[in-house]
Amino acid sequence: MATETHVANVRQLDDDEIEDPALAEVIEAAAVTKSPPPSWYRTMGNSPEIAKSFAAYWDLLHRGGSVPHDIKELGRLQIAQMIGCEFCARQVSPLAQIDDETKASCALPDWEHPDPRTRAALHYARTLTLDDGRDEEVYAELAEHYTPSEIVELSAFFCLTMGGNRMAKSWGIEPHVGGVIPETAMSVHGDH
Repeated sequence: MATETHVANVRQLDDDEIEDPALAEVIEAAAVTKSPPPSWYRTMGNSPEIAKSFAAYWDLLHRGGSVPHDIKELGRLQIAQMIGCEFCARQVSPLAQIDDETKASCALPDWEHPDPRTRAALHYARTLTLDDGRDEEVYAELAEHYTPSEIVELSAFFCLTMGGNRMAKSWGIEPHVGGVIPETAMSVHGDH
């Protein structure tokens, strides 16, 4: 019986190919933070300066800033499910306090988070992902819970997340295994 081997569109660097100590540190840190994981930076490491700069910007937006990490991580998971990026949807930050039911439900059409602040951010992530983000009702809801600075933070993080999801899918970092994204999730593909 033949075994299929996954071949990525952009290959990952092996340990002996990583000559930049700062890139090696980024990859080691990703083993702890997990979103994104080392395989992301091993792929992005084909351009070490971009990988290191991306890691710094990602860390600032995802784990830094004034919007709680849990809110941004839940938005990241929701976006991954809507874009259909199994690779990104499988990654979960160990720093986030998100239960399994919430992770599995966050992109379902009728699901709403019980916390109004989180709900407002997720509504914004949805409209940015599925439309163009200019929904007046969503902005009115955001203004109730977030400062303009925090809206910029959410915007930058959600847009970076969308782009990262599309890059991961395009690069084919890992084989598509399925089962992580609910079949009835909202989708950029218009299936639901």
